[in-house]
Amino acid sequence: MNLRAACLFSLVCLFAAPLFAPLLFADDAAPPALPHIRVDVKAKKVYVDCEALNVDIPLEFFCVTDGGNEYESVLRTAAKPSNIHFALLMLGLKPGAPATFDANHQRWLPPYGAPLDITCQFKKDGKLVTIPACQMMRSIKTHKAMPQSVWVFDGSRIMPDGVYAADVTGYVVSICNFDLTMIDVPTLVSNSNDTLEWEFNPAVVPPRLTPVTMIISPATPEEIARMPRDKGLPAANFNPGPGLSGSGGPTTQPN
Repeated sequence: MNLRAACLFSLVCLFAAPLFAPLLFADDAAPPALPHIRVDVKAKKVYVDCEALNVDIPLEFFCVTDGGNEYESVLRTAAKPSNIHFALLMLGLKPGAPATFDANHQRWLPPYGAPLDITCQFKKDGKLVTIPACQMMRSIKTHKAMPQSVWVFDGSRIMPDGVYAADVTGYVVSICNFDLTMIDVPTLVSNSNDTLEWEFNPAVVPPRLTPVTMIISPATPEEIARMPRDKGLPAANFNPGPGLSGSGGPTTQPN
């Protein structure tokens, strides 16, 4: 298979999979082996092996890959982002797009995609703890835990050379917008340093390098109903910060 054909096959697998995933992965079928990832198609849950990081600077990410932006993330994982993407496709979830700049209307549009719920499970003080991911972060100013939130499966991007972008950047779950992240918040949030507002929550997060299982599942109808309806902002009213060009994606969201 030549490079062009291989790239086309990869694109089909990544983005057409929601159409045939239910046929490939029946309830009694064994899902494919994805290192550091377990998929329960029937329960609609993806389990990702991670480790706690305990960083002491403002956060830009909830989860990154090993060797990525670990200094500004709550968790790191050895799982490959494109494999996590495929695991989410196995649940029938459809990716959208990262934050995008609509040049025709000079307007920034927020990330969109299948709404997700993220929880984490780990042992702390000898007890098994399961909590929403947002509780593992707190406000820098007030030290109050981040409110319950919904994430979106924006799906990163496929680069011109056919490479899945998040495999290169290591951006798995962001808490502010980045051009090539895989899972993001559903609103416009600048990654400019002077706007960062969250840090890891030491009252909740276990010691550094403690194994943590990140559990990703579809958001519930109640959670979706509470999602903010961010319609975007004029370019003059939003400073995206570095690393967000907003290029390469669609300029409108689905209705």
